[in-house]
Amino acid sequence: MSPLPALPGQLIRQRAGTVALLHQGAGSTIDHFLRAPLEQQGLTLLDVDSSQPPQPGQLALLAELPLIVVVRYLTAPWQAALRQLRRSGCRLAYLMDDDLLDPGCLSGLPQPYRRRLQQRITRRRHLVPALFDHIWVTSAVLADRYGHLGARLLPLQPHASLLVRPEAVQLAYLGTTVHQAEFHWLLDLFSQIQQRHGNTQITVFGDLAINRLLRHLPRLRVIHPMPWGNYLAATGCTPIDLLLCPLLASHFNAARAAVKFIDAARCGAAGLYSDRAPYRGFVRDGVDGLLLDDQHSSWLMQLEALIGDPQRRRQLAAACRQRALELSHPPLSSPVQLWETPS
Repeated sequence: MSPLPALPGQLIRQRAGTVALLHQGAGSTIDHFLRAPLEQQGLTLLDVDSSQPPQPGQLALLAELPLIVVVRYLTAPWQAALRQLRRSGCRLAYLMDDDLLDPGCLSGLPQPYRRRLQQRITRRRHLVPALFDHIWVTSAVLADRYGHLGARLLPLQPHASLLVRPEAVQLAYLGTTVHQAEFHWLLDLFSQIQQRHGNTQITVFGDLAINRLLRHLPRLRVIHPMPWGNYLAATGCTPIDLLLCPLLASHFNAARAAVKFIDAARCGAAGLYSDRAPYRGFVRDGVDGLLLDDQHSSWLMQLEALIGDPQRRRQLAAACRQRALELSHPPLSSPVQLWETPS
């Protein structure tokens, strides 16, 4: 049985090969249930952000499409637009992956989430049967509950891209939230890297403010700060290819030590460091790390070179680790004297 209905012949128009998906970041649901079967029918998918009111030019484009799928949310600004599109001949489908139409199912949810669902769909649940030609659901329970509305169960059909394990280059910044200036400096650099390279992934540690600053960037995760032991375990078990260690000029930063060099050694990473104390005079530029000025262009050039040169990354990382091992085992002939011995 075909998971999705074939498009009626009379609806074939100028852009009959395109289906619009109206959603608010519902990528998981789309990729698990919808993208693969639609593409298998030879259709191109057009993502539309339904959190923004429809624009006239946008509606003119949508009016040429044979099918529009609303995923989860039916916001107030789109109600009249969808009615207009349906009158023009578009078929409308509603995809529901949770029980969003029954207010009783929301009672046990956190209040902010419950309020969000009520505002975006539950209060308009009565519009669903009248407005949509198809109702698609993602579980047998939902198909049973809404069978009287003609709900159709979509089988779990993950898009092939979900199962591909890409050969990604892992970048990281392990600074704490005290480094607000560095995080803001990194924002533009991260943005350029992620736009230019589809195989780069970035990890940073930061609080809610850092998450808000960076979360719009693709393939970037913000890990909440954690105790030292958990931090060591988390970073030691996660491969990092390139460790970014910018340190901008400030009275506070001038007193810091070169501990991020040890982080690079622990994580098996090639380190890139600001060309100032404590790294200047400690990192051997081009041997066990790279020293760079504060220009984004300098960092971008070196990062792109290393992204494309895994052998060079490994050489820098190996030299860094060897240097760290030497630091951890100083010669017995010159032990560190922590206090003066009484004469």
